[in-house]
Amino acid sequence: MDLILSVDQARRAKRMSQTEIADELAVTQGHYSKVLTRRAPLSAKLAERMEAWLSEGGHKPIGDSASRRINQLAMSIRRQCMELTHLVGLAESEESGR
Repeated sequence: MDLILSVDQARRAKRMSQTEIADELAVTQGHYSKVLTRRAPLSAKLAERMEAWLSEGGHKPIGDSASRRINQLAMSIRRQCMELTHLVGLAESEESGR
């Protein structure tokens, strides 16, 4: 069976959200969704993490708890920076339109 589908079936069976599995795999939810729908390629690194997650039965997070938390915080900061950049762009376009 296809690795991507296997991971997604396991995720659904465990009633995990895409955000939760993405955090476990150290990617954004958006990237996970794109890989799932084949709009982004599955990298060798992500495939490795998916295989590790499946081999652990989907119970254990990838890496130690400190590394996992670092990844979660980095993803959160990245999302916030993207939102901030978007809002600054909106504010600048409003200012230039006045």
